[in-house]
Order: sequence, then structure tokens, then C-alpha cells
Amino acid sequence: MKNALINILKFVLPLSLGIFLIWLISKDLTDEDINNIKESFRTADYKWVVLSLIFGFLSHLSRAMRWIILLEPLGHKPKLSNSFYTVMIGYIANLAFPRLGEVSRCGAMSRTENIPFTAAFGTVVAERIIDLIILLSLTFIVIATQFELLGNFVQTHFLSKAQGMLADDEGKLTTILIVGFAGLLALAVIGYFLRSKAKDFYLKVRSFMMSFAEGLITVKNVKRKGAFIFHTLFIWLMYVLMCYVCFFAFPETSGLGFGAVLSCFVFGSFGIVFVQGGIGAYPVIIMMTLELYGISSVTGFAFGWLVWSAQTLLILVLGFLSLVLISATNKRTKKDGPVQA
Repeated sequence: MKNALINILKFVLPLSLGIFLIWLISKDLTDEDINNIKESFRTADYKWVVLSLIFGFLSHLSRAMRWIILLEPLGHKPKLSNSFYTVMIGYIANLAFPRLGEVSRCGAMSRTENIPFTAAFGTVVAERIIDLIILLSLTFIVIATQFELLGNFVQTHFLSKAQGMLADDEGKLTTILIVGFAGLLALAVIGYFLRSKAKDFYLKVRSFMMSFAEGLITVKNVKRKGAFIFHTLFIWLMYVLMCYVCFFAFPETSGLGFGAVLSCFVFGSFGIVFVQGGIGAYPVIIMMTLELYGISSVTGFAFGWLVWSAQTLLILVLGFLSLVLISATNKRTKKDGPVQA
């Protein structure tokens, strides 16, 4: 019962956050703002969006090729088609439930290619570790290169507002109450955690570190290291280009520099990580990021929705096609003979 409740919360809370962010931004939009957003969608240059979809497809295909490379040291060489289908099945599962994609992807590969689930899952862990390292590296690059801009944003939107609240007695009282409540809540959570969750936390950390080590060992044993590095860099290059070319779809964003592109890509990626599929969170984060570079909230909101809608539509189409094709093609294969691992 407890595990079921935790799984429900894992699904409901991120999705609720995304819906809340949509409401939070939409409630202040005037009729003029809504008309401007519609006009932005109507006048956007969609050839750049199509090019973004091509880059997205190439990144998914490259990820399928890289997975084959990771499975080779374990004595398995699945068909490229099955590798691609299972990757897309994983993506579409993640839209429904966070982290479900990894399990669905490995389960589908295990059924179609007779590869043990644990072996497939170990290689996916290795993938995730490499991807996390690259994302964190790009995050540090953005912070280092855009430090002054980000500092001004924090000062304007957070610190100055906090100082303004402390300027009057009512604001001081409100701030004290908020900080006091947050402090008590934090102490209660920490107390509960230390009382009953310390052992669980230790076991989870140990499990994560063991998975991290196993993932690195898997990468170390890769036979075609050059091809693995190429596909890893190619995947992330395609990710960045997916975002970059969409900037040319709007006249207001077409003149922005690469710093703005990288900032949108990195911060938008975190929105996708923390909210399944990035629904609600991605457009809002992109809007706030573009405001740093002088783009209006209306244009930024429209841009975020355009990029998110295009890539989500691509995942939905390829994901559902993969669900159909993986069943049809592998049934045909089984009629001809056993599936070869």
C-alpha cells in the first residue's frame, strides 16, 4: 500500500507542478497577449521546426546505435530496428510516468532479442551516467559564461523583492512567518528522515554508487570506443541543434547568440527531467530564460510551446509506430525461425 502511494505521488506531483505552472502563467495573460501568442504561431517559419524534428530523429537513431555498442561486450548484438523501436518505446513511456521508460525499454529489448533484462538495464544505467555528466558539464559552462546575466536575474526577481518585503513592518512579519514555517517544516522533515529513513537513504546511496561503478565498467569494456564517443557527442550535438534551429522560426529570437541557445537548452532540459515530458515546465522555463535576453514573455512562451510541442509530437508518433512495428516485425521473424541474440 505504501509503495503504491509513493508511486502515485511520483506521477501526480510532477504532473501537478507542470499544470500549476501553466495556470500560473496563463492566468495573467490578457486577450492581447493571447492574440499575440496565436499570431506568433501563425507567422512562425515552420521549415526550421521541420529541421529540428530531423535532428531529433537523428539523435534517437544514434542513441539506438550507441545502445548496440554497449550491448556488444555482453555477447549480444540486437538488430538496429529493434534497438530503435525499444528506445522510442522508452521515450513514450517516460511521457506517462517518470523513469518508467528505462524499464519498458529494457523489457521490450529482452522480449524481442532474448537479452537478459538485468544486462540490458545495466547498459541503460551506463547511458544515463554519461548523459548526466554531459548535462552537468553544459550546466557549468552556462553558469560560467552567463554568470553576470544570471546574477542580475536573481537580484531583480528574488533578492530585490525580498528586500522590498523587509522594508515595511507588514512585509517583515510576512517574511518572518514564511521563513519560520519553512524552517519548522524543514526540521520536521529532517527529524522524520533521521528517525526512520537513515538506513533506507544509506542503502539507496550505496545502490546508486554501485550502479555508477557498474555503469563505468560497462563503458570501459566497450569494444568500439571511438564509435561510442562519436555517438555520444553526436546525440548531444543533435539535442542542441534541435533547440538552436527553432530560434530562426521567430524574428524576435533569430538574432540571439549561442549563449541564449545553450541557456535555453540546459534549463529546458532540467524541466524535462523533473516533470514528465516537461509538460508545463518546459515552456515556462524557456520563457523565463529568454526574458534574460530581452525577449518578451509572450514571444518566449510561444517559443517554448512550439519547441516542446514539436518534439513531443515526434516522440508520440515514433513511439506509437514503434509499438506497432516491433510487434509486427518480430512476429514475422519468429515464424521464420528463433530470434537470434
